[in-house]
Amino acid sequence: MQFFSFDPNNPVFQIKDWTLSLQIITLENVYGLDPDGIRSSEHADTAALQCVGLRWGGGQQYAPGSVDVLARFEPDGMRVQIKAEAPEPIRAVKIMIRHLPPLTALDQLDAERAVPPEGLLDRYPNQLRLPIACVRTLDGETFGFRCEDAEHRAKRFAIYRERFAEDYTVECIHEEDARLFDTRISVPDWIFTRAADPAAFRADQLAFNERAAGLVRWEDRADVPEWARHLRLVVTLHGMHWSGYTFNTYAQMIDTLRYVAARIDGGQVLAYLPGWEGRYYWQYGDYRPEPLLGGESGFAALCHTARDLGIHLMPMFGANCVNAWRSNYHLFGPSSHMKTATRNVFHGNQPDWDTSRTQDTGWQAWLNPGAPAWQRELTRQIMRLLDQYDLHAVFLDTVEVWVNDPDFNMLEGYRQLVAELHQRRAHLLVTGEDWYDGLLPLFPIFQRTTKWRQTPDWVGRYARLMGHIADSEPSRGSTGVFESGYAPYERMPAQPHYLPTIAFVDGTLERSQHEIDSVIARARG
Repeated sequence: MQFFSFDPNNPVFQIKDWTLSLQIITLENVYGLDPDGIRSSEHADTAALQCVGLRWGGGQQYAPGSVDVLARFEPDGMRVQIKAEAPEPIRAVKIMIRHLPPLTALDQLDAERAVPPEGLLDRYPNQLRLPIACVRTLDGETFGFRCEDAEHRAKRFAIYRERFAEDYTVECIHEEDARLFDTRISVPDWIFTRAADPAAFRADQLAFNERAAGLVRWEDRADVPEWARHLRLVVTLHGMHWSGYTFNTYAQMIDTLRYVAARIDGGQVLAYLPGWEGRYYWQYGDYRPEPLLGGESGFAALCHTARDLGIHLMPMFGANCVNAWRSNYHLFGPSSHMKTATRNVFHGNQPDWDTSRTQDTGWQAWLNPGAPAWQRELTRQIMRLLDQYDLHAVFLDTVEVWVNDPDFNMLEGYRQLVAELHQRRAHLLVTGEDWYDGLLPLFPIFQRTTKWRQTPDWVGRYARLMGHIADSEPSRGSTGVFESGYAPYERMPAQPHYLPTIAFVDGTLERSQHEIDSVIARARG
């Protein structure tokens, strides 16, 4: 996290017992309030601040513009609305809560984190699941900051000690949808509170999402097919690694499904297929049964056997990542690149697939599902497979990856994609890799991993969680097609919203029958 090498001279103003400053961040500079243009008033239930004129360059230069702040007082805090106008398109508005005592930050499981000398920066939705930050003073007082934004636009929270003082500052930043950058902005409501109970504070945010942003409790979801409500077990059948190493052919997958169905009702089993289409990630963007795994006839036999056993197959598709070196890429890729707000082409993760230790994955293109060409092509490929093999579930990889694209809104793109799939196949189960609150209304089942993102229990009110492919299988700790290679094996948590999951690579069925049987027995209940 970087800071200016000078005092930006942001005017400090007081609303009740909150000490605040504001910055207006345009696409070309950072502006503060003109101290000579500030007028404020405070009443029993509200306070208002108007400023005519902006300052830049540490307050040395003047620019036209205006800021209006309206605060409505609530028990233990206040609700803040901000409108601003600037000479250039506004990217973000930052409100700084200042003159705070030394702080620790609370993570998403409410555990305390120290604030290092360089400060802490958390981004929503890329890191945070909700646009909430909580901090705690050394004497135990808790402050909460959250934003009620039904459009799930970008938020950032920075916590740090001031450069030349002992005081701490919390920055709450709202960034506009990059498609809508304008010289005027209206910021969704920020809620600041003291003596916050983190669980209650979070519950208020979830209540807002239920009320205004389409968040639905699991028992009320309309996108869960009746058959999916009876699922008790997920089996992950790894196909082919990026390198071409085969973990399971389609015939070997059949052997595993038969073994499982002999021990649990097949109607309670979801079979998840990563690497079914051939070389994992390398084949992304051109989905079809892999000849080296058994080809079309082998895949058809797998689908037929699964149906006979009552098991539902769920093939994996890259929602936003494809191989740009494939021959069909020119048909949908060049117009669909994911981009940052200032049009840097986004390049996502860069696994060391070939172990050259370079992580040079220029062939991986990251595409926006809101871009019409890619959305159409992905829908076409998914539906072709589902129709040809009569499948009823699909998994979309990396849906949690997000950028503030100036051409196509990614969340809107997923809404359109999922709606189109459901329109064509009403009882289709559409699941996703990872989640934030904006994705929870779209996907009823997600992968769960604690390896890089925390999973609070409250998510179980809205969705079910299954094992991630980064979670290893029990015979040797292999992560199959996933790039980490090996990891300690562990079972899913024994809670109702977790679907017991067991992964299979080559040798798992032969070497780990005791653990497989134990997981199945637990799933049976």
